[in-house]
This record gives sequence, structure tokens and C-alpha cells, in this order.
Amino acid sequence: MRRRVVAVLLIVIVIPAAMIVNRIMIKPDSTVAYIAMVNGSPISTKEFEYAVKASKAQIIDYFYNKYGAEQTSEFWTTSFGGEVPAETIKRKALDDSVRIKVRQLIAQEAGVLADISYDSFLRQLEEENKRRQRAVDNNEVIYGPIRYGEDAYFEYVLSNTTRLVKSQFMQAAWKPDDQTLKRFYDMRKQQLYRSDGSVKVQLLSLSFLNANQAVDEALKDAAKNTMEQARAMAASGTDLEDIPKALDAGVQKLEKVYNSSDVRSNARSPVAQAAEKLSANEWSGVIEENGRYYLIKCLDNRIEGSGFQDFNRIKEQVRKDYADFQYEEYVGKRVAQAQIELNETAYRAYRNF
Repeated sequence: MRRRVVAVLLIVIVIPAAMIVNRIMIKPDSTVAYIAMVNGSPISTKEFEYAVKASKAQIIDYFYNKYGAEQTSEFWTTSFGGEVPAETIKRKALDDSVRIKVRQLIAQEAGVLADISYDSFLRQLEEENKRRQRAVDNNEVIYGPIRYGEDAYFEYVLSNTTRLVKSQFMQAAWKPDDQTLKRFYDMRKQQLYRSDGSVKVQLLSLSFLNANQAVDEALKDAAKNTMEQARAMAASGTDLEDIPKALDAGVQKLEKVYNSSDVRSNARSPVAQAAEKLSANEWSGVIEENGRYYLIKCLDNRIEGSGFQDFNRIKEQVRKDYADFQYEEYVGKRVAQAQIELNETAYRAYRNF
């Protein structure tokens, strides 16, 4: 896993900050307030700091895995193989900040956000926290925290606006028909839509509970004997359909599918655990679970990833994945086209790690 993290981080880190135009901004107090401008919209030092915090654990992990670098007081300014953590994290934070600002600009163009300045965000945060406090004072129900911090509310607003933008675009420019979704599914099913493991079984079961839904030991012994007879009949080749009729003892027959993704549920079920170990056409022994005895015949046991989920059953998930893909593609295109002006004085002076 660490190797995979390192590989991913290497890719992220070596990508240069997107299309930076290296000139000092001629804006009053820009060295204090802004790190960069994206299409004329400022990335404040607070927004840049948000991106730095979000990257901090990744960068520390990267340098530890690649160089064995420990977190000392000199860590951020020490050169490891020509790489300095402070410069690496700033480059990544700048790239991430630019991408976030582009997402905000898209939301503004779509009419989802009226003002994308950080000052406006802080005013919204203050109003939201006041609203939540009033609701608490009036014993009203609120969802989420009583009071948001800056980072949590920034992520909350960004996530909500992104969801609204995707929804809006999916109703217009990106609106896919079933053929489009099916093409998307076919192109990405190897990565996204491999089936979970599952086992399809037929079951014979017989209760040993009395009228009060309590275990009756006499009924339990009789039920065990009946199910052993059923097992012997199955072993001799008797068709499963004929076994309940031949025994005439209240034996029930049903069909069920156990999915390997239902980990918690399966862990509590001896029947599910037994079913997972069977091969096609194989019978289990007699199994006890929740006041009943079971006998299982496996019809089909599919290993996880051996097939694909049915398109018609997961169409809504495919639609969501399609929206996510279209959105990321669009954001990437807009980032590549963005005019970025770096405030070199503020950027070079930044040391808040």
C-alpha cells in the first residue's frame, strides 16, 4: 500500500503548478492577502492555507517513504535528494488551490454561487453559525455540528456547490440518454463495475420453535432427524423439489443469494458462511441458525470480480459516475485554460506548515 501511495504522490508532485504567469500582481496589499489570481479571482492566503493543510499528511508520508525523513524542526527546509518539503507542499497546494478556484468560478457561472471571495465565505460562515445557535436556543432540530469551523464549512460549501453544478449540467449540457450511459458503462466496467462475489443457493429449512417462539428440545431433535433424512435423500439423487413432499414434515424450500459485500450480515449467519464454501451443485451438511435447521444446495458461486454488475440494475450509479467523470474532465479543461498570476512575494514568503 505504501508503494502505491508513493507512486501516486510522485505523479502528483512532479506535475508543475498549472500554467503560472510569473509576475507580481499590482494590487494593494496583495503580498498579505493573496497568493495568486485565477482569471482575475484571488486565491487568498487562507484558501492557500486550506490546501496546505489538506496536503500536509501526504507530503510527510511521501518524504518518509522515499527518504526516511523524520519530522524534525528542520524537516520543511531540509533538502532530501534535491527535494525540499516546503517547496513541494507549496507547489501541490498551489495546484490544488487553482483547481478549487476554478470549481468556484464554474459554480458562479452556473448561478450556484453569487460571490466566491473568501470574505464572502467568512460572512456566510458567521451567518450559518448564528442560525445554528438560534436553532439550538429555540430547541429546534439541526443537522451536523452546532458550530462550523472554517475548514469544515469550506469543504461543506464546496461539496454542496459541486453537487448542484453537476445536477444542473446533467439536466442540460451533459444530459445522457441510455445509449450514452451504456457506452460509458462498457468503457469503464473493468475499473468500476466488476461484480461482488455472490453465491446463489436453494435451501430446505425446518423450524424447531414452539408456539411461543421458544426452542422446544423435543421438536429440535425431531427436526434434526428430519433434516438428516433430507440430506440422505439429496445424496442419493432425489430432486430437491421432491424432498419436502416426501418428508411431509413442514420442510420449507426457498432460493437465496448471499453477496460477499454484505460482510457484517454474513459474519452473523452460519448459513451464509457455509454457502460461501460450496461449489455449484454441492450440498452442505445440516446447519443450525435462529431456531431452524437448514440444508443448502449451491446453484452458482461467483468469485468477486469474475463478472460485471448488470447495467440495468446499477443505471443510477452509472449516471452518477458519468456526472463525476464529465465534471472532472470539464474542470481539468478549464484549469488548463486558466490565466494564473502568481504573487511571487507572498508565495515565496509563505512558511505556515
